[in-house]
Amino acid sequence: MSAARLIKYLHLAYFAKPVADRLVYRTIRDTRAGHLVQIGVGSGQLACNMIQLAARYTSRTRVRFTGIDPFEMRPAAFPGLSLKEAYSCLASSGARLRLVPGDPFLALAQAANSLLDTDLVVIRADQEGEALERAWFYLPRMLHERSIVLVEEPGSGGREGTYRALDFPAVRRLAETQTARRRAA
Repeated sequence: MSAARLIKYLHLAYFAKPVADRLVYRTIRDTRAGHLVQIGVGSGQLACNMIQLAARYTSRTRVRFTGIDPFEMRPAAFPGLSLKEAYSCLASSGARLRLVPGDPFLALAQAANSLLDTDLVVIRADQEGEALERAWFYLPRMLHERSIVLVEEPGSGGREGTYRALDFPAVRRLAETQTARRRAA
């Protein structure tokens, strides 16, 4: 590995802002994740960095990145990229790129079967509510036994958020719990 690449990794993994994203970068390197899904693309900066790191460290032949986001349907209070801007930003990465507009539930209902064997799912804090709760149903079919799901928890009192890591059994339990709640309602 070249010194420049090592410095870039060290910067992202230990000095990048926001601080919470550092866990995402270390997880990509530690797990050699190459099939990535991000729910909530926002500004696209995290997506760009994830793809760059995955390209360096994955054991897969090619990085696959899927971004799920409302894009143009996003409320004005949550700034982010349009679908066209996101594609322009990420297209030069060399990853097999798929951008799916919509809320997490509708987007995963459409795309989950084509996202089998996903290594890492990153769910941003701005993706909350019923659509995310219902989307958990689709996650287990996308994952394998070593997959990791990182769920960003929003900060409170002016503090930055953090990520909660879920392994495959925890995701399966969460999906079953959400399904049982929907049936009971």
